[in-house]
Amino acid sequence: MPDPFNITLIELLMTLAYGPYPYAELQDAFGNWYVFSLMTPSPQSPYGYLLSGFCLTNCPNAGTTPPNGPGIWLFNSPPPAGGTYFSTGSWTTYFDAYVGSPYLITGLSYSPLAISEGGSNPVSPGDVLIGYYYVTQSITNTLSSPVDIYTIMLVGAFYGTLSASPVYMPITFYVFGPPIVLSPGVTMTVTVTLGYPYGIAVSPI
Repeated sequence: MPDPFNITLIELLMTLAYGPYPYAELQDAFGNWYVFSLMTPSPQSPYGYLLSGFCLTNCPNAGTTPPNGPGIWLFNSPPPAGGTYFSTGSWTTYFDAYVGSPYLITGLSYSPLAISEGGSNPVSPGDVLIGYYYVTQSITNTLSSPVDIYTIMLVGAFYGTLSASPVYMPITFYVFGPPIVLSPGVTMTVTVTLGYPYGIAVSPI
């Protein structure tokens, strides 16, 4: 199934596309709102101007594993369900990936986040070329009891010019029902695939 981007990331892209806009409001993994200046004469928020992009590995002043750093975050509750949005019609949907901090599953053991690249191979003229980033992390349940995983998020670190500390915001998310049950001593590996189209095949060389 396609990787669903969190609506906060999509709204940031739309805000930047609409031309001069004074600020962006971004929501972190717990539903807290942060205001970043974009194109104003002086910063209008404690975080200052939003530095472009997000960071996943070797991030300044960030931990190396969740929940104190970017990576794969696990929650034992789904996000709040929303009503109609864009063209979803009469469906109830998940489009905001925030979940309350009491539902964050902690005490697990994480491998370092690994990122690799790949791409699609065209078969016929007109095929769209797609580049891929694979973000992978292994998580071991080091607790004495099973954990129920309802939501998995890929969380990145975002930075402003006036704060050395990052804000952790969801990039993609997945909701499971029934939940994934991770037993004590068991390791699961999560790979998130981020794809982007970048060209069109013309003919074989």
